[in-house]
Amino acid sequence: MALPIPFPTDALIERKTSIGFARDLWIPTSFDYDTFEDKFWGDTLHSLYPAAKTNGTSAAVTFTEHNANGFIDFVSGTADNGYAGQGLGLHFTGDRGVLAEFVIKLPAAITTMKIEVGLTDADDDAGAINIKATPSFTATDCAVVIIDTDDDANFAFVSAKGGVGVATQDIGAYTPTVSTTYRIAVRVEGDSCSAYINGTQVAGHADGIEGGNAITPWVFVQARAGSASRTIQMHKWRVIQPAY
Repeated sequence: MALPIPFPTDALIERKTSIGFARDLWIPTSFDYDTFEDKFWGDTLHSLYPAAKTNGTSAAVTFTEHNANGFIDFVSGTADNGYAGQGLGLHFTGDRGVLAEFVIKLPAAITTMKIEVGLTDADDDAGAINIKATPSFTATDCAVVIIDTDDDANFAFVSAKGGVGVATQDIGAYTPTVSTTYRIAVRVEGDSCSAYINGTQVAGHADGIEGGNAITPWVFVQARAGSASRTIQMHKWRVIQPAY
């Protein structure tokens, strides 16, 4: 039996489904949305990625062929405040709307380190956030889930708009646990941004980021003591935006 030829799906999800779980599940397969997803299989990283941003002894973003389940390592290295980060590209804005999702495994020790997972306005910064406690920023616009042990060992959601820090919101619902995998997501709609861990919204800033400025998905690790390298694993990431 011949397979049927489909009809165009133009706005079909919006026209035929209500806001809710079914629409959220179907969106990634819709032609009306741009979806980029990488599971880190194969024998090399995808050539479309910009160069990783690294600094310091042994700092690196590394891919190893045949990794079980597929992942890349972010290695902070052994220099004080050495770091490793990876972006995708400044193809996204809050005005169009964007959802970035990440599967992240924390290191075997959650001390003397900073990690950032979310969206920021550069793929070559030395981190979006310099210090969580103050906070101070490298990024002009960002919305990231962060752990910075120079302040504490908690998850927090931090955002900046137009070069001004908007909010630092500690996340009490989840405690970072060594060698544990978390599903982290950051959603930006207009100037509003929100954070999710393991499918639960854990933070939100109503006017947290400049929706008109270009942003990229971003993962970053930084050593907070020169003698202790920290490695996080990213097992998967995905970013979704409306196609028009």
